[in-house]
Amino acid sequence: MRARFWATALAATTMAFAAAPAMAASAQVPDVPAPWRSISDVGALLPQDRVAGPAQAPVSVVVWSDPECPYCKQFSGVPDSAIAHAQGKANLAIRLLPLPFHGAAAVLGGMAAMCVADQGGSGAYYRFLADYFARTNGGGRGLVGGRAAVVALAKQDGAADGAKLDACLRSDDTLGRISAEGDAAERATVQGTPAVAVRNNTSGETIMVDGAIDEATLSDAISLMAERTTRRGPPPADYSR
Repeated sequence: MRARFWATALAATTMAFAAAPAMAASAQVPDVPAPWRSISDVGALLPQDRVAGPAQAPVSVVVWSDPECPYCKQFSGVPDSAIAHAQGKANLAIRLLPLPFHGAAAVLGGMAAMCVADQGGSGAYYRFLADYFARTNGGGRGLVGGRAAVVALAKQDGAADGAKLDACLRSDDTLGRISAEGDAAERATVQGTPAVAVRNNTSGETIMVDGAIDEATLSDAISLMAERTTRRGPPPADYSR
């Protein structure tokens, strides 16, 4: 599964995977507003997700992000701010999807984010991502200073144990965890980065948009999904509930 997804990514242009504005909606339920599309339930947040906001929130926002994606850089901070303004209605999980055409820099950035989370928890993870996006040149060019700069930033933001950080950055387990998040992206029909899913945690109803959106668009979707305790409109054919 992962091989098929990454092969597709390699064959595509950057604009096909990272489009701003958000890509056109498909399989849209009549009362789901554009640019959102209805998709199968992405499922409840997982134990390995790095969660910001209330653990038992009625709505979850799941974002797939590439540390080197220019539009992910543009989108950085938007979901965090939307969650902060949601008044307890929503939580956030940013998952990692470094695309092959962004090369080793994207993989290193993703692995470093994982390693920071391992030592410093979710707060450190989100701090690192914000700082990384603020510093990266994007498009696979990485941070000025290369690997040493990434390691220094990781230590600054929560991975204080240098030996553990070095082992984590060299670990096949860390790479495997990122690959698993790519598998989940394929199952969720992710078409680009950033991809944003908003899920009602009572009904499982999920809507998604591919591409960078503004905070107002995300906040409106959170409010919409918080009200939808039963699914409306025709479900996708593979909807499992």
